[in-house]
Amino acid sequence: IKNVVIFGETGVGKSSLVNMVAGREVSATSSGAVGCTLEYKQHVMDLGNPNQRFAVWDTAGLDEGTYGTVPAEKAEVYLKQLLRDLAKTSGIDLLVYCVRGTRVRSALLSNYDLFYSAICRKKVPIAIVVTGLENQEGSMESWWEQNQHEFSALKMHFDNHACVTTVTPLEPLTQNTTLGGRLGESKVAVINLITTTCRAQKWKPAERSWI
Repeated sequence: IKNVVIFGETGVGKSSLVNMVAGREVSATSSGAVGCTLEYKQHVMDLGNPNQRFAVWDTAGLDEGTYGTVPAEKAEVYLKQLLRDLAKTSGIDLLVYCVRGTRVRSALLSNYDLFYSAICRKKVPIAIVVTGLENQEGSMESWWEQNQHEFSALKMHFDNHACVTTVTPLEPLTQNTTLGGRLGESKVAVINLITTTCRAQKWKPAERSWI
């Protein structure tokens, strides 16, 4: 079984992303500023390949304030502990950094540096999933073409990327064929990202390497 850890700020659509690839609601979602995932949750799925199972880990938002479901400090502690527990037991195969398709902010770098560079020592593949692109002009992929240089300027490297929407439609998809098409495209893109980017062999660090 391959361990895929999805992380990112509150409200970027991590739980919606998990539900989309699972094809059903397996993780609670929130429409407000306060997230709904406590600590972390594991969801096992085959993603269309009965010979390979994936444990997709949905984690608490990293920037929830003092009054959030999970305070920012605790969310960070929980994610650190999850990564360390996985690394010492069943290993880590892929990190998925989930971000909103807005302006690239330097604040995104701190989480990247902590979890990819410091804890995982850049030994685990990392992919980025950009959400909230249901109204993107042109193709959703055009967002990456327009903004990729911003990540490069921050020295943020990714092994793969997907530009998606995870929005829950307010009307039948037969009434909104554009959104329906983008949701279908998004599901295929994320499943392809996960199945092709996972590490060939699990990463387990030496205990002394922990920060």
